[in-house]
Amino acid sequence: MQVQVLGNSLVVTTDKQWNGQALQDGLKRQLMLPSAYVKGLFADGRVRSGKQRLSADDVVQGSTKILLMGDVEDDYGIHISASHMDANRAIVPLWEDDHALILNKPAGLIIYPSDAGESDTLAHRVASYYERTGQRHKVRHVHRLDRDTTGAILYAKHGYIARALDALLAERRVERTYWAVVQGQPKSPRGSIRLPIGRDRHTAGRYRVSKTGKEAVTVYEVLGSVSIANGKVSLVQCRLETGRTHQIRVHMSAIGCPVVGDVLYGGGDGVGTVDLEQGYALHAVQLAFYHPYDRRQVTVHAPLPEHFAQLLARVGLGRFAEVGAI
Repeated sequence: MQVQVLGNSLVVTTDKQWNGQALQDGLKRQLMLPSAYVKGLFADGRVRSGKQRLSADDVVQGSTKILLMGDVEDDYGIHISASHMDANRAIVPLWEDDHALILNKPAGLIIYPSDAGESDTLAHRVASYYERTGQRHKVRHVHRLDRDTTGAILYAKHGYIARALDALLAERRVERTYWAVVQGQPKSPRGSIRLPIGRDRHTAGRYRVSKTGKEAVTVYEVLGSVSIANGKVSLVQCRLETGRTHQIRVHMSAIGCPVVGDVLYGGGDGVGTVDLEQGYALHAVQLAFYHPYDRRQVTVHAPLPEHFAQLLARVGLGRFAEVGAI
């Protein structure tokens, strides 16, 4: 199967995996589009072969070119100004094709503005990148990272891939791996933390382990630990099986190992005499997903930010600063 962008449309060239299926079923199974969306495509006459309008019940045979019209090119959905073109604010993709984009998010940025007063978010910088590279796409993040969490984040470039990636995320086929420098040392060198998470009713913006919260599962492995200031500090690799707000931060704190620099969850501003001058030490080091069009696994590593690598060096875990070893 080939899926290509052509202006404001997708051109899908079917292969044998489509053979014998009704076209509506092929769009749902092969392109991972939701039923209601597929129904709307046919109702609006947006599924075509050349100029011919196709029917949902048409049976696919052999290699066929299908045109899906619209939902590719769009306004950015966010206002950008000349300041976003500043080289210091420019983003460089870790990976990109015509359908999706993976970035290495810096610390100190929220993903999307929550009110009109926020004029520099990652969404602004993505829109600026699209403009600078001559692309017209709505800014669509597939998942979120907290303001001071750094690392790999996935964006969908058009409405078709956005719906497919949402489905993959729900099926836990978007794999997110993080590194966290934490105070202390987990009792077991590896394991799963299965503790539900809900809002903290007493502190705005804070979450906590709660019996009435949503299921949350974090799989972790201790990569290294050292003694410092009459205690321990550890580098822990975490993989999310669910994606709750502040999940790793809440779970690490719940087992007595808060993320260094995470004041909200008891991590303080450093360890011993070593202060973390920027944010906290949580980095999305790897992102992997099944590409529904190429039918292959895409795996991308995000280099550590300078403040994270420096912290590792200063506490005696500098040997892990090279991310390629993951």
